[in-house]
Amino acid sequence: MAKGPYRGGGKPAAPTRTKAPSTGRPSSKPSQITRDELRHFAFRDRSKEAFLDELDPLLRACFKSGFTRPNEVAGLLNKAGKSTACGQPWTPHLVWGLQRFLFERREKKRAAQAAAPAATISKPAVSSQRAKDLAAEDMTRLLAAIGRARPSR
Repeated sequence: MAKGPYRGGGKPAAPTRTKAPSTGRPSSKPSQITRDELRHFAFRDRSKEAFLDELDPLLRACFKSGFTRPNEVAGLLNKAGKSTACGQPWTPHLVWGLQRFLFERREKKRAAQAAAPAATISKPAVSSQRAKDLAAEDMTRLLAAIGRARPSR
């Protein structure tokens, strides 16, 4: 009688897999933008904010048209003749950084807008002068309106 994997002999039914060591392949998540790459977003007299203001409408149009992947957006920007701040063509990695910068900027604006109304909703400050201006007659009239005192005649 032959011994199979179910009887404790022979080869295992499925080979066990161990995680293979990294082969130097790029990960699915791009790395951070380096200092050298920041020149693609701010160069000489062109600030990063001004450059992002210029490209924001173009990227929104790309997103609305369904082009969201960095390699697609890079191709569209290059076809449209838009180059980076230092004049180089767009790469998917640079577009990934551009998308990240625009997303962070929008989040900061949303946070600022959410915080601004909260500050104005707070209790209005009553000036001490206004409290002093309330004369005895006014107090009596107000108390009479709520039924606590009779107005003086």
